[in-house]
Amino acid sequence: MAFTTRGSLLSAVRRGDEVGWDEFYAMYKPLILLRGGDRRLNQTEKEELVQLVMLSFFNTSQTFRYDKSQGRFRDYFRRIIDNKACDIMQQRQDGAVSIESDDFGVGELPAEAEDRWEDEWRELVLAQAFEELKLKCEATTLQSYDYFVRQNLSAKEVANLLDIKPNAVYQHKTRVEEMLREIIKGLDD
Repeated sequence: MAFTTRGSLLSAVRRGDEVGWDEFYAMYKPLILLRGGDRRLNQTEKEELVQLVMLSFFNTSQTFRYDKSQGRFRDYFRRIIDNKACDIMQQRQDGAVSIESDDFGVGELPAEAEDRWEDEWRELVLAQAFEELKLKCEATTLQSYDYFVRQNLSAKEVANLLDIKPNAVYQHKTRVEEMLREIIKGLDD
């Protein structure tokens, strides 16, 4: 990833940086599709939703200034998605969801959908954090962490695989988790 913090990515988008836009699109498209599915949009409507949200964000990108004191970016972005999804549902010709309906259309979504959004957002932030961590951490430390924490191997197994002492495995885990916490603090809003 070229832009590892939300601020730098938003700055790149604001400048019209093509790489920044590509990264923004790739990063947020899955969340838009998820939310469209929660709003019970069909596949064509979900793809239209992606385009409408991205166009809306593009049109405001030159003047958009993210200010943490005004709220979280994820909530702002979710509102854009929900508003555009409602626009799509209002334009439906088949009457599948009436504007007055509470069929996960215009109204509040069930708690499970909100939980799914939060889970997906956390996964996005964690993936970004790991990308940044790769730039800051030694390969052996990362590999040790991956084997020990993510693949659930014992410290002794990891030590044998990497030709290090078992105590180093625990140190790597602590070091990586501290770094991840710091990175996530900078990414998550």
